[in-house]
Amino acid sequence: MAEGLVHAELLAACSSLGYSDGLHYHCEADCLETTKDLLRYLRRDDDSHEVRRALGDSRVLQTDLLPLLQEHSEYEELLHLVVRLLVDLTNPALLLFREELPEEKVTRKQFLQLVRHQQAYKEAFTSQQVWEALAGRLRALLEIPKEEREEDDRLLLERILVLIRNVLWAPASPEEGRTDNDSSVHDQVLWAMHLSGTAELLLEQDACWLATANLRRSDQEKEEDDRKLQELRQREALQREARRRAAASRHSRFGGTYVVRQMKSISDQDLILHRPLASVSDISFDRNKKPRKHNKNRVPMQETSKRRHSILAVRMFLQEFCAEFVAGAYNTIMATVKDSLDRARAQEHDETYYMWAIRFFMEFNRHHNFKVELVTETLAIETFHFIQTQIENYFERMTAEKKKIAVWSRRMHRALRAYQELLATLAHMDASTSQDVRESSRVLKSRLFYVVEYREMMLLLLQNYDPLKMTLGYLRDAVEATHIFLKLLEGMCRKGRHVFVQGKGKKAPKKKPKVAAMPGTTALTQEQLQDLWDEVSPEVAAVVQGPSESLPDMVPFDALSEEPEEAQKETAMRRISKHLRGKELPQAVALMRAAREVWPEGDIFGPQERSFLANLSAPQEAPVEELEEENEDEEEEEEERMALMSEQEFDFMGFVRRFANTKVVKAYSSLLHHYPTNTKHTNHCILKLFHRLAWDCKLPAIFFQASLFLVFLRAMEDPLRTTSESPREIARFGKYIVRQLYKVAETNPKVFVELLFWKTNREAVEIECGYGEVESGKQAAKMAWREEEEEELRMLHREVEEIPMEARGEKDMVDLIMERLISNNRTRRSVIKKLKELGLIHDLKDLRKKTIKISAPRTWTEEEEEELRRLFEENKEAMDIVGRIMDNMSLRRPKHRVVEKILELGLVEDRKQLRKKRAKKATTKASKRSTGQDFLSANQASDEEIDEGSESEATSASDEEGDNTTRSQQASRNPPAPPVPVATPALISKALNVVLGAGRSEAVEWLARILRDVADDREEDGDFEPVPVLAITQACTDAMEDEEFHKLLRLVGLQPPMTHQEMFWRVPSRLSVDGLRKRAQYLTQGASGDFQDVENPDEPLEPVEPEPAKIKPRKPKKLKPKTKPKSF
Repeated sequence: MAEGLVHAELLAACSSLGYSDGLHYHCEADCLETTKDLLRYLRRDDDSHEVRRALGDSRVLQTDLLPLLQEHSEYEELLHLVVRLLVDLTNPALLLFREELPEEKVTRKQFLQLVRHQQAYKEAFTSQQVWEALAGRLRALLEIPKEEREEDDRLLLERILVLIRNVLWAPASPEEGRTDNDSSVHDQVLWAMHLSGTAELLLEQDACWLATANLRRSDQEKEEDDRKLQELRQREALQREARRRAAASRHSRFGGTYVVRQMKSISDQDLILHRPLASVSDISFDRNKKPRKHNKNRVPMQETSKRRHSILAVRMFLQEFCAEFVAGAYNTIMATVKDSLDRARAQEHDETYYMWAIRFFMEFNRHHNFKVELVTETLAIETFHFIQTQIENYFERMTAEKKKIAVWSRRMHRALRAYQELLATLAHMDASTSQDVRESSRVLKSRLFYVVEYREMMLLLLQNYDPLKMTLGYLRDAVEATHIFLKLLEGMCRKGRHVFVQGKGKKAPKKKPKVAAMPGTTALTQEQLQDLWDEVSPEVAAVVQGPSESLPDMVPFDALSEEPEEAQKETAMRRISKHLRGKELPQAVALMRAAREVWPEGDIFGPQERSFLANLSAPQEAPVEELEEENEDEEEEEEERMALMSEQEFDFMGFVRRFANTKVVKAYSSLLHHYPTNTKHTNHCILKLFHRLAWDCKLPAIFFQASLFLVFLRAMEDPLRTTSESPREIARFGKYIVRQLYKVAETNPKVFVELLFWKTNREAVEIECGYGEVESGKQAAKMAWREEEEEELRMLHREVEEIPMEARGEKDMVDLIMERLISNNRTRRSVIKKLKELGLIHDLKDLRKKTIKISAPRTWTEEEEEELRRLFEENKEAMDIVGRIMDNMSLRRPKHRVVEKILELGLVEDRKQLRKKRAKKATTKASKRSTGQDFLSANQASDEEIDEGSESEATSASDEEGDNTTRSQQASRNPPAPPVPVATPALISKALNVVLGAGRSEAVEWLARILRDVADDREEDGDFEPVPVLAITQACTDAMEDEEFHKLLRLVGLQPPMTHQEMFWRVPSRLSVDGLRKRAQYLTQGASGDFQDVENPDEPLEPVEPEPAKIKPRKPKKLKPKTKPKSF
C-alpha cells in the first residue's frame, strides 16, 4: 500500500512539471516547486532506491527534464534545479551501492534495473539540442573571469561537467550489438557533443586507431581486415564440414551396439558402445563428462572494459582534439594534476584518471607524429616511482578489502597499462633518428634498471597474479609489458657492455647497547619545563614579532636523505625543542617557519607560531640528551645503511632465469591456452619468454606439463596453422619441447610422471641432470680449483716468497696468500692441499706457524703518550683524525681507547671534534621543464648524478674498530695495491702508437686532462687521496673496455679495481704532482703528433712518492669538489 502511494505521488509530481504540444514544451505554474519536490524525494530515498527506480520507469528524464533544459534554460533558478536533478539521476549505479557489486538476488535485480535506466538516459542524450543548451551555458560561464564568478556559477559549471562525465560513463547495452566502424549510442553522443561545440571527453577509444585515422584506409588496415575475414571464412567452412560429417545417413537409433574387446568397464566386463567407431583410438570418455562447477567466490574474474572502433567521422574529430590537446595543454595540465595529487587537494581516487590520461595520450603521441617534447612532464623517473607505489597500494587494498576486489583490481590494471605505455615510449625513443632522444632514453633506462625495486616490479606482478582477482586482460598487459622490459634490458647489456646496478646486501642483526646517561644531565619534570617556558616566553614573542630578515637560514628537510619524510618531521620538531631548551630562540623560530613551508598540510607545525612553540616544551617530547645521543650515532647508522646497498655487475641471464618460476610459467601457460583469441603480438611475447627459458637458460624441462602439451597439440592440429603465424610458431616450439622430453626419457623414465606437476627452476635441472645432483654439483663446483685460480696461487706464492721474514710479522706464508686471494671462500686446509698438489711446498715445516698475539695493555707509557701527541699534531687537519693516528701508531689499540686518551690529554675539548669529516651534499631544487631540450639536459644531468652517487656509495668505508683480530680480517679483504710500473718516455711513446692507431686520440686527451686536474688539486690542498676515473662519453667508455688502453693506463700509473667492491680505475695517492704533470705532458704531445725527443728516453718519469709501509690503502671518501671523479 505504501509503495503504491509513493508511486502515485511521483506520477502526480511528474505530471505537474509541464506538457508538450508536439512542437514546444510548456511549463506548468508549479513547475519550480515540483522540481524541488523531486529532489526532496531522491534525497530521502531508501537503500532499495525505490524512488530512483520509479522515476526511471516513468521516463521523466526523456519526456520532461530534457525538454525543460532545451527550451527554458533562460530561467536561472529552474536551470539550476534541473541540472541538479539530471546529475542525481545519471549517477553510476555502482556508486549508489558503495562500489560493491550486490550479491543477493533482490539487490542484484535492482542494480541491473538502474543500469538499464542509465543506458536509456544515455540514448536520450544523443539529441543535439540538449548539448547546444549545455554548451551555451558553459560558454557563458567560461567567459566570466574566474575572480568574478559567484558561488552559484562555480557550482553550475561543476555540475554540468559531472553530468557530461556521468552520461559518457554509462555502459553500452549488450542488446545493441553494434560492430566496429558502426555508429553506436556512444558515438552518437560524441557526435552530438561535437556538433554542439561541447568539450569532448574520451572513453572506449583506442589511441592507436585514433592516431592513425585517415580519410582513406591504409594498406595495413586493409591487410588486417582481409586476414580476419579469411580466418572467419576458414573457421566457418571447417565447422560446416564437421557438421556434415556428423550427420548420419540414417537415424541414430539404428546405429547398433558394439563391444570393445580387451577393454574392461567398471563391471569388469567388456566395454559396450552405442555408436559406431572407425578406430579404437576414437574412444573418448570425456564426451559425457560435465565441467567442474566453481563456487560463486571462486569464479575467475571477467573483463568489463572493451575497445571498439568508432565510425570514421567520430575518429577524425577526436584525432584533431587529441592532437591539439597533446601539443598545447598536456604538459601543463598533467603538472597541475600531479601537484594536486601530491598535496592531497584532489578528490579520492583521482589518480586513476591521471594514469588513464598518461596511458592514452602518450600512446596517441607515439602513433601520431611522435615528439618526445610534448610528453616530457610524465616521461620521467618520478612517474615510474608514482605508478609503482600506486600498484603496491592497490594490491594491498585488494588483499585487505575483500568486498571491493573488483574495484581495486580495475584500478591496478589501469596503473599497469600506464606503466606499460611508459616502457613502450622508451622503446620507441630508442628507434628515433635523433641522437639526443636516444641519449635521453639511455639515461632514463639506466636510472630505471639501477634500482632494485624498479627492476623487479614486473617479476613480482607476474608472481602475484591470481585469476580470481585479476582479469585475463590484466595478465595480457603484464605479459606485453614484461616483453618490452626484457627487450630494453637486453639492449642495455648486449655488445659486451658492463652494466652495474644496485644490489641488496645482507646484514646480521646488531644489538644496540644501552648508552649510560651522561653525568650532569637529568630529564626535566613538567614543573621545570613550565618554568623554562615562562622564562623564555617574552623573548619568544619578541623574536616572532621581530623582522624575519634577522633570523638565520634553517633547512628542515633533506631531499637527498634516505630517511622517510615522517621521520624528518619528527627530527625537525626535536631540533626546535632542542633550540628552545638551549635558549637559541632565533634558530627555533626560523626552523619552525621553514618547516611550516615544507609541510603546510594538516597544521602539523601549528596555525599560530607562539602556541606551536609552547607545545614543543611539553614533557612528552624527547629530552635534549636523547637527541644528542641520536646525533652521535647518526654517522654510524648512515654508513651502515650505505654499506647494506652495494653495487654489482648485472647478470642478464641470471635475471631471466628468475622467471623460471612456477607461478610465472603457469600464468603464461594459461594465457597461451587462449591463443586463438590472443593477438599476434601477445602470442609472440609468450613464446619469446618461453624461448629464453628453454633455449637461452637451458631449462626445457620446466615445460614438461600435460596441460601445456594439450595446447601444443591443439596448435599442431589447428587447420589455420598454414595461414596463421601464431599456431605455427606454437607448434614449432611444442615439437622442440617434445623432442627434449624423449631425450630426457632415455635416462630418466620418471619424467612422464613429472608431466602432472608444475616445476621450479631447481626441479627442472634435477629432471635432466639427476635427482639430488644439484646440491652436490654446487658443492663440487664450489670446491674445485679452476685453471686461472691455480695460476693465481702460483703467482701469489712467488710474490710472498720475496717478502722478507721480518716484514711478515706474525703471519706465515699461507696467511699472506689467503689475504691476497680473490676468492674468499677458500679454507686454510684447502690452500695447503693445493700448494702440495702443485709442488710448491713439500712439508708443513716450510710454513712458519703464527705466534700468539698479545693484546695491548690498558695503561699508556710516557713514550706512547708523547707519540700520541705528535701524531695528533701531524694529522689534526686530516679528514679522519683518529683513523690516521691509529694507522701510524707503533702499538695498535682500539679506537675508543685512543679517543678517551686524546680527551684525557686535553688535545681536544669535545668528542665531536674527532669525528670523520664528511662532504656536504649540495641540493638544488630542479625546476619543471616543458620543452624537449630542457628535458634532454635534465636527464643528462641526472645521469651524472647517478654515476657520482653510485661511486660514492660503492666506495664508502666505515671506521675501523676492534682488536688486532678484526684488523687482520679487514686487511684480508683489502689487499695492498700493486706497485706502480716504471714509466719512461720510450714506453709511453710505444704504447701511444698502438692506442692512437686504434683511433683512441679523444680518450688519450681525456686521460691527459684528468692527470692535469688531479695534479692541480693535489698542489692546491695537499690531499693525496685516490681519485676514481669515470668515463662519460661513448668514445671514452669504449676505450676503457679496450685491453690496449688498459696497458697504457697501467704504464701511466693508474690503479685498476682491486676488490669486488671497486669498479673504476683510480689515480693512486703515490703519484706526485710533478710526476702527474710529466705524464700528462707526454700524453698530450703524443696525441697531437709532435712527440719531442728527449735526452734519456729510458729514464723513469720521477718523482714517485711511495706510500708508508704501515698505511694501508684507503678507499676514497664521499666525492667532494676536490676529489670528484674526473669525467669530461
